[in-house]
Amino acid sequence: MPKKRISAVVVSAGLAFCLAGCGQFPAKTSQPQGPGGQPDYFQMVKAYADTMLEKGRDHYGNQHSALFATTLNRQTLTMFDQAGLEQLWQMRLDDWENWRVRNRDRMTTGANPMHDQNLYQILYALAEITNDDSYAEQADKTIRWFFRNCQSPSTGLLAWGEHMGWDFNTEDIITWRKGTHNAGKMHEAITHEFAGPWVLWERSFELAPRACEKFALGLWEYQIGDHNTGNFSRHANYRVHQPQTNSEYPRHGGFYIATWAQAYKHKKNPLLLKAIETLVDYFDGRRSAESDGIPAESAPRSKGQVLWATSNLSLAIDLWQSADYVPAPLAGKMRNSASRTDKVFLKLQHDLTPNGRGFLLSTDTHTLQPSGRQAYTGPWDHAGPANLCMVRYRQTALPAYSKLVLDTAELYLHSEPEIKFALHPSSLGHLILLMLDVYELTGRKEYLERADYFAQRAIDLFFDDTSPLPKATSKHDHYEAVTGADTLMTAMLRLWAAKTHPDLKLQLVYCDR
Repeated sequence: MPKKRISAVVVSAGLAFCLAGCGQFPAKTSQPQGPGGQPDYFQMVKAYADTMLEKGRDHYGNQHSALFATTLNRQTLTMFDQAGLEQLWQMRLDDWENWRVRNRDRMTTGANPMHDQNLYQILYALAEITNDDSYAEQADKTIRWFFRNCQSPSTGLLAWGEHMGWDFNTEDIITWRKGTHNAGKMHEAITHEFAGPWVLWERSFELAPRACEKFALGLWEYQIGDHNTGNFSRHANYRVHQPQTNSEYPRHGGFYIATWAQAYKHKKNPLLLKAIETLVDYFDGRRSAESDGIPAESAPRSKGQVLWATSNLSLAIDLWQSADYVPAPLAGKMRNSASRTDKVFLKLQHDLTPNGRGFLLSTDTHTLQPSGRQAYTGPWDHAGPANLCMVRYRQTALPAYSKLVLDTAELYLHSEPEIKFALHPSSLGHLILLMLDVYELTGRKEYLERADYFAQRAIDLFFDDTSPLPKATSKHDHYEAVTGADTLMTAMLRLWAAKTHPDLKLQLVYCDR
């Protein structure tokens, strides 16, 4: 897209520290403002990015790097000392209802690129908007360093994802305490598991082609437990050959297929086609004879009886997109499998009427009837699944997907965020993105105005005068990437473009799935 220069000024901030803030709705903050006293979303996004570039990088330990810290004191803009880390650890143990992130998923002493994908996308977008290539160069520098330095020499797997990260102090994978009953005992976080899709493969192959290919091959060799059937576990050992089976979540299979398809596009290794086809055949072979749905896993806890709807939808998204990079016969098989999943997802009993139950997420595999204590999304959790439906609608143009998106957006036109418990930045980010998508679909300005409204609410909840970084939650005052700060900032950047530069088509890929 053509580059456009837009002047920008970095916002300075006074600094003062408090680990936890517990107000219900903070007072209006003095964030950057544009004409008429409206929030200047571009300036806020730029201030966030500039601050992370200047203060959020790895300047700890013996070897400094281009990686970004996932967790920072918002006022000092430094990682926490041991006492602060103890408080962060205890936070989850004392207040799950407000925190809602497992400690083993938090990389408080270093980096996890899967938690920063939207930050990288913001940097690439800023390079286009401002015509300042240094933003893209810094994102490149981070990705290149990670792929070249944080890869297991034995398995080729990378120190990222659901349970792994790279420690700035030890220059190795992160360790964490298992719990208060094992206080003082540190455990190596060696479990490789995707936290979501990696949507930057194209750039990654340009920056570190050998490491990317090694990862793709390692994903087949060390993640897939049974190369004949395709049975696998979402968990693998980062350091040694220790693949498992029977925890074969469909969404994870989609992440692998997307990886292999990109690697095949760049390297043309036929083994990658075998890997893709093996998994496609495996998932299709597991479909229920009654419903055609794919069960969530074959582990004893579910015995193949439970279907997770959005996990299947995520697989369909990756199958469809990855089909562009493989030979026609395999591409046809992949798209056919995705289309079968569409039929299942769209006949589920989603209830997006006012006061309805929401998206049906968990069902019996064979009857597709609701299953489990939380089978439906809660009132403020509908936006995430709706955004997945929007991704799939853009791929297929199926009207049933756009109807689900429109019905969801209608629910939020006149309702307020539930703030009894803490909200994550990503929750408001998903709402803003939903409203912007529906504005693009319909052209109705009430959706743009509602996106603006939710963005201003997000400012109230996650910002104050002390820092340009969003708070970890509406009730916790530090910065922590795992709760989706960069998702919120991506949404604000899209909102700024929609309001002020509607012809500017930002290349921001939705990756929260």
